[in-house]
Amino acid sequence: MLKISKKRSVTLSLILAVVFMLLLVGCAVLLPQIVPPLVTFANTSGVIPSLIEAQATPLLVFGYLIVATMALADVLLVSLLVHVKDDKVFSGGSVARIRGISWCCFALGMWFAVLGIWFQLSLLAAVAAVFLGLCLRVVKNVIEQATAIKEENDFTV
Repeated sequence: MLKISKKRSVTLSLILAVVFMLLLVGCAVLLPQIVPPLVTFANTSGVIPSLIEAQATPLLVFGYLIVATMALADVLLVSLLVHVKDDKVFSGGSVARIRGISWCCFALGMWFAVLGIWFQLSLLAAVAAVFLGLCLRVVKNVIEQATAIKEENDFTV
Protein backbone atom coordinates (compact mmCIF):
# COMPACT_ATOMS: atom_id res chain seq x y z
CA MET A 1 0.00 0.00 0.00
CA LEU A 2 1.18 3.51 -0.82
CA LYS A 3 2.56 5.30 2.22
CA ILE A 4 3.52 8.95 2.25
CA SER A 5 5.28 10.92 4.94
CA LYS A 6 3.38 12.62 7.75
CA LYS A 7 4.30 16.07 6.47
CA ARG A 8 3.14 15.31 2.93
CA SER A 9 -0.04 13.70 4.21
CA VAL A 10 -0.97 16.77 6.24
CA THR A 11 -0.11 19.04 3.31
CA LEU A 12 -2.23 16.94 0.95
CA SER A 13 -5.12 17.04 3.44
CA LEU A 14 -4.81 20.83 3.68
CA ILE A 15 -4.86 21.16 -0.11
CA LEU A 16 -7.93 18.92 -0.36
CA ALA A 17 -9.70 20.89 2.38
CA VAL A 18 -9.02 24.17 0.54
CA VAL A 19 -10.24 22.65 -2.75
CA PHE A 20 -13.38 21.49 -0.94
CA MET A 21 -13.94 25.04 0.36
CA LEU A 22 -13.65 26.37 -3.19
CA LEU A 23 -16.22 23.79 -4.32
CA LEU A 24 -18.54 24.93 -1.51
CA VAL A 25 -18.20 28.53 -2.64
CA GLY A 26 -19.01 27.46 -6.19
CA CYS A 27 -21.99 25.50 -4.92
CA ALA A 28 -23.25 28.53 -2.98
CA VAL A 29 -23.02 30.65 -6.11
CA LEU A 30 -24.77 28.06 -8.30
CA LEU A 31 -27.43 27.02 -5.78
CA PRO A 32 -30.17 29.31 -7.18
CA GLN A 33 -29.67 27.70 -10.60
CA ILE A 34 -29.53 24.14 -9.23
CA VAL A 35 -32.63 24.11 -6.99
CA PRO A 36 -35.47 24.83 -9.50
CA PRO A 37 -34.55 21.92 -11.82
CA LEU A 38 -34.32 19.64 -8.77
CA VAL A 39 -37.80 20.67 -7.66
CA THR A 40 -39.16 20.18 -11.17
CA PHE A 41 -37.51 16.75 -11.36
CA ALA A 42 -38.98 15.75 -7.99
CA ASN A 43 -42.46 16.92 -9.06
CA THR A 44 -42.83 15.17 -12.40
CA SER A 45 -46.58 14.75 -11.89
CA GLY A 46 -47.49 18.00 -13.68
CA VAL A 47 -47.44 20.34 -10.69
CA ILE A 48 -48.41 24.00 -11.09
CA PRO A 49 -45.29 26.19 -11.67
CA SER A 50 -46.18 28.53 -8.77
CA LEU A 51 -46.18 25.53 -6.43
CA ILE A 52 -42.71 24.60 -7.70
CA GLU A 53 -41.52 28.13 -6.87
CA ALA A 54 -43.06 27.86 -3.39
CA GLN A 55 -41.12 24.64 -2.79
CA ALA A 56 -37.89 26.07 -4.22
CA THR A 57 -37.61 28.73 -1.52
CA PRO A 58 -37.35 26.41 1.51
CA LEU A 59 -35.05 24.11 -0.47
CA LEU A 60 -32.81 27.06 -1.24
CA VAL A 61 -32.77 28.03 2.44
CA PHE A 62 -31.82 24.51 3.50
CA GLY A 63 -29.25 24.36 0.69
CA TYR A 64 -27.54 27.46 2.06
CA LEU A 65 -27.76 26.11 5.63
CA ILE A 66 -26.06 22.92 4.48
CA VAL A 67 -23.34 24.81 2.57
CA ALA A 68 -22.72 27.16 5.52
CA THR A 69 -22.49 24.26 7.98
CA MET A 70 -20.10 22.39 5.70
CA ALA A 71 -18.00 25.55 5.31
CA LEU A 72 -17.77 25.93 9.10
CA ALA A 73 -16.74 22.27 9.43
CA ASP A 74 -14.14 22.76 6.70
CA VAL A 75 -12.69 25.84 8.43
CA LEU A 76 -12.45 23.84 11.67
CA LEU A 77 -10.83 20.99 9.74
CA VAL A 78 -8.21 23.28 8.20
CA SER A 79 -7.53 24.73 11.65
CA LEU A 80 -7.16 21.21 13.07
CA LEU A 81 -4.77 20.25 10.28
CA VAL A 82 -2.65 23.33 11.00
CA HIS A 83 -2.62 22.22 14.65
CA VAL A 84 -1.48 18.75 13.57
CA LYS A 85 1.19 20.25 11.32
CA ASP A 86 2.51 22.20 14.34
CA ASP A 87 2.64 18.97 16.43
CA LYS A 88 -0.16 20.09 18.76
CA VAL A 89 -2.37 17.04 18.31
CA PHE A 90 -2.84 16.26 21.98
CA SER A 91 -4.14 19.64 23.13
CA GLY A 92 -7.36 21.21 24.23
CA GLY A 93 -7.48 23.14 20.96
CA SER A 94 -7.52 19.95 18.91
CA VAL A 95 -10.24 18.48 21.10
CA ALA A 96 -12.34 21.65 20.69
CA ARG A 97 -11.94 21.58 16.91
CA ILE A 98 -12.95 17.92 16.66
CA ARG A 99 -15.93 18.65 18.92
CA GLY A 100 -16.95 21.50 16.63
CA ILE A 101 -16.69 19.35 13.52
CA SER A 102 -18.81 16.64 15.17
CA TRP A 103 -21.51 19.20 16.04
CA CYS A 104 -21.44 20.37 12.43
CA CYS A 105 -22.08 16.76 11.37
CA PHE A 106 -25.05 16.54 13.73
CA ALA A 107 -26.40 19.84 12.35
CA LEU A 108 -25.98 18.50 8.81
CA GLY A 109 -27.88 15.39 9.85
CA MET A 110 -30.72 17.60 11.07
CA TRP A 111 -30.74 19.73 7.89
CA PHE A 112 -30.76 16.62 5.67
CA ALA A 113 -33.49 15.02 7.79
CA VAL A 114 -35.73 18.05 7.27
CA LEU A 115 -34.84 18.00 3.59
CA GLY A 116 -36.25 14.46 3.61
CA ILE A 117 -39.70 16.08 3.41
CA TRP A 118 -38.97 16.89 -0.23
CA PHE A 119 -36.29 14.35 -1.13
CA GLN A 120 -36.44 11.00 0.68
CA LEU A 121 -32.94 10.16 -0.51
CA SER A 122 -31.58 12.94 1.70
CA LEU A 123 -32.57 10.80 4.71
CA LEU A 124 -29.60 8.57 3.82
CA ALA A 125 -27.34 11.60 3.91
CA ALA A 126 -28.84 12.49 7.31
CA VAL A 127 -28.03 9.05 8.70
CA ALA A 128 -24.50 9.19 7.26
CA ALA A 129 -23.87 12.66 8.72
CA VAL A 130 -25.11 11.64 12.17
CA PHE A 131 -23.00 8.46 12.08
CA LEU A 132 -19.92 10.49 11.08
CA GLY A 133 -20.66 12.90 13.93
CA LEU A 134 -20.87 9.97 16.33
CA CYS A 135 -17.55 8.57 15.08
CA LEU A 136 -15.95 11.98 15.54
CA ARG A 137 -17.31 12.17 19.10
CA VAL A 138 -15.55 8.87 19.84
CA VAL A 139 -12.30 10.17 18.31
CA LYS A 140 -12.72 13.39 20.31
CA ASN A 141 -13.09 11.37 23.52
CA VAL A 142 -9.96 9.35 22.70
CA ILE A 143 -7.92 12.49 21.92
CA GLU A 144 -9.27 14.17 25.06
CA GLN A 145 -8.22 11.21 27.20
CA ALA A 146 -4.80 11.06 25.51
CA THR A 147 -4.38 14.80 26.14
CA ALA A 148 -5.17 14.30 29.83
CA ILE A 149 -2.62 11.46 30.05
CA LYS A 150 0.00 13.57 28.23
CA GLU A 151 -0.55 16.51 30.59
CA GLU A 152 -0.28 14.17 33.60
CA ASN A 153 2.97 12.76 32.22
CA ASP A 154 4.31 16.25 31.59
CA PHE A 155 3.79 17.07 35.29
CA THR A 156 5.59 13.86 36.29
CA VAL A 157 8.71 14.63 34.28
